[in-house]
Amino acid sequence: MITLIPNLENIKKLMKVNNFSFNFRTEMPKFWDEALNKVNYIPVMYSSSSIEYQLAYQKSHGTVCQDISLVIDWGSKPVAVWPLSLSIKSNKIELSSQGMPVQPPLFVKLCPESSRKRISKYCLDIIDNLSKELNIDSWKSSESFNFSIGFSEWHILSMSRGAFCSTYHELFLNLESCMDEIKKNFRKSYKSLINSDMSDWTIKVLDVENKSVWNQFKELHHKVSGKKTRSDDTWEIHYNDILNGHGFLVYLLHNNSGKMDGGGFFNFTRDEGLYAVGAYNRDLFHKPIGHVIQYRAIQELKKRGIIWYKLGARPYFTEEPRATEKEFSISDFKQGFASHIFPKFILYKKNKSITEKLI
Repeated sequence: MITLIPNLENIKKLMKVNNFSFNFRTEMPKFWDEALNKVNYIPVMYSSSSIEYQLAYQKSHGTVCQDISLVIDWGSKPVAVWPLSLSIKSNKIELSSQGMPVQPPLFVKLCPESSRKRISKYCLDIIDNLSKELNIDSWKSSESFNFSIGFSEWHILSMSRGAFCSTYHELFLNLESCMDEIKKNFRKSYKSLINSDMSDWTIKVLDVENKSVWNQFKELHHKVSGKKTRSDDTWEIHYNDILNGHGFLVYLLHNNSGKMDGGGFFNFTRDEGLYAVGAYNRDLFHKPIGHVIQYRAIQELKKRGIIWYKLGARPYFTEEPRATEKEFSISDFKQGFASHIFPKFILYKKNKSITEKLI
């Protein structure tokens, strides 16, 4: 049997909840950006460019994925954004946020707590409705640091509806202090590495149009990976982030050969920076290229007034599924720059029955 994702018109009917109004992000992209600019903290993964990247990444790996992200209205005003998608895996429809666990709705600053609770309930009702109609037997949600205190209504309501919670860890660096104070958080050995003699190279930042430099970074990533791991569309989305002022590339050029020996691309919003992808000449692993690039990126994020730099996951040996040795090594490198480790909660919900409405 061939499984198909309904079109947006039919999805909207399946998502219908009384007294709940919304628009799809794809139909009202300006509304999404306007609402996002009014939230207390903008995580990178809620940005439109991040959503487009994740969708392109999923499609490049053969996954059928339909973006159904919502701009939620309350009192005739956009008050929340909710990244959401439907995809097909193993001939079954799954709910996610563009291939990752479902993210909670993100609310504008002035949305009252009472309204947030009701909207979160309606969003969970929508998931129940989609699960029932599309035979979705389980789903996962993920909550990361977003500059708030305590559990969200989404978390509390999900748990009250029978979700299970697992805790993971993510690395962050606070950028509010001066650079001298920020450097005090670095691993002791890193302080000398970032000041190492790198006179054979010139470190540069690409934050304006230069397709030639971008293509060098793309080719370096392909060479280091040994294969093409990302589609041209995903690379183009990252490059457009640079053109649109939402990203930059830090890279090292050898002074004699003019060859790029390392680079890191970083996304950012008003509040958060994210290390998106890096590539480094394997013959130069004895040189602190990665350390120097990270430090230069931190300076750039700081210069742009960004509060938090999200370095990524910090796995531990006791966590399931167990990380690979490469993932452990990468996270250990990143932790040397981090000032904080914050919890990341994964909520797992298995529906009692696709025909039974949950309480």
